[in-house]
Parts: sequence; C-alpha cells; structure tokens
Amino acid sequence: MLKAETTRPPAPNRVAQQQRFRRFCTEYNQVRPHEALHDATPASCYQPSPRPLPARVPALVYPGYFEVRRVSSCGTVSWRNRAVYLTEVLAGEYVGFEEVDEAIWVLYFGPTRLARLDERARTLVAISYA
Repeated sequence: MLKAETTRPPAPNRVAQQQRFRRFCTEYNQVRPHEALHDATPASCYQPSPRPLPARVPALVYPGYFEVRRVSSCGTVSWRNRAVYLTEVLAGEYVGFEEVDEAIWVLYFGPTRLARLDERARTLVAISYA
C-alpha cells in the first residue's frame, strides 16, 4: 500500500516525494479507520511510553578477561593482525570475545552471544537460540 501510494509513478524530485510520503502517513495514521482497532485511527490509540529513555545509552562494559574490539565502518574487527568480518550493523560498536576453548571464542554484543569464532579456521558461526 505504501509503495503503491507514494512511488508509482515516482514524484519528479525528492521534495515532492517526501510530501507524498507525509500525506500518506497522515492519511494512514490520523484519518483512515483501522479494522483491527475497531475503526479507530492509530493516532487516536497512541499513548507515549511512561518509561523515560536515558539521554545517553551507557557504554557496554565487558569483563576484564574478554578481548574487546571496536567494529570498523566496514563491519570488521582486527584479530591476530587480520581482519575478520562480523557485520556492518555493529559498525562503531565495541564487541567482546570470550575464549571458551583453545582458539575458540564466543562473540558478544553486550550480554548477547552472537557467534563462535574459530581462530584457526578463521570461521565465524552464528549461535542459534532454537
């Protein structure tokens, strides 16, 4: 619906395209009734969260025995003088590596385990949470 209403045909320039998008958002959220909301509009049902957000998210802290690396803008970290690709999603963030066996490391982002690094094979395998 969004794509059909705002991009076909495309507007002649970015400003006009943005205006189309804003008109669609206004119609979708403030005018059009939604069946799932018993014909109310999303704007009429919205309530801001009572939980305040911090002005700044605290820095991640890893235990002293972790190897900590900053992820580059292209998604890599330096490991034993070679680049290991993780993901561009973590660019600029600090990640921690915990050695769990000889040359086997678990990659963490904060408290979340992401993958296992086998430094001999230079492979990174995602940890599944099935």
